[in-house]
Amino acid sequence: MPCLDSDKVKQQLVKKLGCSEQTGRDHYWYILQDTDGKIISRTKISLGPKHEIGPKLASMMARQIGLVTAANLAGMVDCSKSKEECLEVIRSHSN
Repeated sequence: MPCLDSDKVKQQLVKKLGCSEQTGRDHYWYILQDTDGKIISRTKISLGPKHEIGPKLASMMARQIGLVTAANLAGMVDCSKSKEECLEVIRSHSN
């Protein structure tokens, strides 16, 4: 799997999945909530300039947010997976 651009990942977490972004001490936090405000999942990206997210980190982020695999995360970022497809994967693994 090729590296992912951190800016594109951040953008798609907010725009496509509807995650809220919170700035911590050394990370941006992306929090996905259901319609009742219950937290479904969350992940984080390091503060700082744009950088590449390698396969190992992409895999960890995919598990944290509920997309399960780095390929699903990459599909969300490159728009080969729709919002509905991504949310379906997350819902099926959140229980």
